[in-house]
Amino acid sequence: MAEALDIELLRTFHAVVRFGQFLAASSFLNKSPSAVSLHVRRLEALAGGRLLERDNQTVNLTPLGRRFALQSAELLLLHDRLLAGFTTPVASGRIRLGISEEYAGAVLGCTLPHLAADFPHIELEVETGSSGRLHSRLQRGQLDLALLVEPVEGAPADPHCVRTFGLTQPVWVAAHDYTSDPAKPVPLALHGKGCPYRSVAVDALSRQGRRWRAVIMSAGVTALETAIEAGLAIGIVDRAQVRSGMRVLTLTDGFPQLPLHELRLVRAPGALSEAGEVLVGLIGHGFRLTR
Repeated sequence: MAEALDIELLRTFHAVVRFGQFLAASSFLNKSPSAVSLHVRRLEALAGGRLLERDNQTVNLTPLGRRFALQSAELLLLHDRLLAGFTTPVASGRIRLGISEEYAGAVLGCTLPHLAADFPHIELEVETGSSGRLHSRLQRGQLDLALLVEPVEGAPADPHCVRTFGLTQPVWVAAHDYTSDPAKPVPLALHGKGCPYRSVAVDALSRQGRRWRAVIMSAGVTALETAIEAGLAIGIVDRAQVRSGMRVLTLTDGFPQLPLHELRLVRAPGALSEAGEVLVGLIGHGFRLTR
């Protein structure tokens, strides 16, 4: 008789994959690191090979691990959804979510189908915009949750952060055939005020004593990307969002490295509603920061 697949082994495995560390996974699961290691070894025995490559700092999926993670994620989700249907009341209410525009498609794509299928009584309202603008609306109580890009250093820890999704690295980008003219102000394609990437980029140029001018300002990414790829301006984007029509500018080109940021899901001051808790769970389970 074939061995049964213990759902708790799957839960442990996906926690390690999600956090990238055994210690962080053990803290999240409220298990000892040795118990987490034991679960992974038992799962590898069932899978017939190594699922994870480990060193002192990080954990990476093996090819078998990537295949297993994709195939087992839906099983774990279905299991938890089935139990939730029997053990918890149907959540309802309105939830207002703000998302930095470059992540809106990925977040909604992994959230909306499950929200519609499993929580039909929750009303979701979505607003996109710069992280600075969304943060202000969050503080004023005009949003309940917001997915924000925030600096890692130089700012106090946000007490209202409910989930983090990893680090982002802003980089300078230009068209492949773009050539700068040191005698002229740096032409920039920028989001409006409140965008954290805009702030660090302008500060970096100011520290170098370099002049700049805004060639285009837009709340949306499409107009900015078009201007950059056309060679009209230099932009600042997350390294993971660099398109094929762009090249990264470095210190050799005269542009300093920009500081790391983090993608965070932040709640408004006060208690989060039941509908908000559901949305946090759905985003946390389905959304992954593309690297």
